[in-house]
Amino acid sequence: MTTPSEQTTAKRPAAPGAESVRVKASAGLGSESSRKVLSVLLSFTEENHTQTVQELATFLGVPVSSAYRYVGQLREFGLLEEAEFGGYRVSLRAVGLARAARAGSAGLSEVSRPVLERLARETGETALIVRRLGHAVVAVDLEESRSPVRLRFERGILMPLHQGAAARVLLASLTPRERADYYKSVWNIEESPKLPTDAELAQIAAEGYTQSFGQIEDEIWGTAAAIRVNRTVVAALSVAGPLYRLDDDKRREIVAAVRRGADEINSIAAQGEF
Repeated sequence: MTTPSEQTTAKRPAAPGAESVRVKASAGLGSESSRKVLSVLLSFTEENHTQTVQELATFLGVPVSSAYRYVGQLREFGLLEEAEFGGYRVSLRAVGLARAARAGSAGLSEVSRPVLERLARETGETALIVRRLGHAVVAVDLEESRSPVRLRFERGILMPLHQGAAARVLLASLTPRERADYYKSVWNIEESPKLPTDAELAQIAAEGYTQSFGQIEDEIWGTAAAIRVNRTVVAALSVAGPLYRLDDDKRREIVAAVRRGADEINSIAAQGEF
């Protein structure tokens, strides 16, 4: 799906940009009510900073009365507050959560930032660091392509754990029980999910990298390699872009560059520098 604008941007529905910024919370996070409350909180972004209860009800697909209840629960914890001109916004109390998130990934971000910048510059595509968050993955840092046609990601937006190269690198690192729990949650919300086989995940785990072709959206390609700390996969380094400008030779070059970048980060991690 390509959205024309001043800068034409190829967008992925699970990793929205400025025009599509809200992703519902992943299933398997507790009761249905708890998931709805989290969905409300996670629907607020830099672009959607103020929302009415009616807008939230439409987004969630629930009655307005239910949306009021979810908003009320978040207000009780001081995470939402009324905006001056109507609607609700995230309160300053949530700033502490953002600071905690930045502090937790600060070491990785400091080490990976030069690698991201180099990858984006050399490949011409968007480069990002992706980490697992429960039954989802999030981009914690990125460097966008400078091309007028590019993928747009937003930090902190939840994406499926089984779609895309970076997600599958992280999925392959789960234990069989963790993976089974995740698959169960996916089957609860999708009739025919396209899940990788055990053999595919075993190969990804053994090789430490993978590629994806149209797993989230047609004509989008991506590759990712594992980032490890003490032999544990903690993140994935990825590059993704529109397939039409990435022929076989270009894709091989990008795969090699991503693997080198991951090796560079892993080498620093092995020295205990983050």
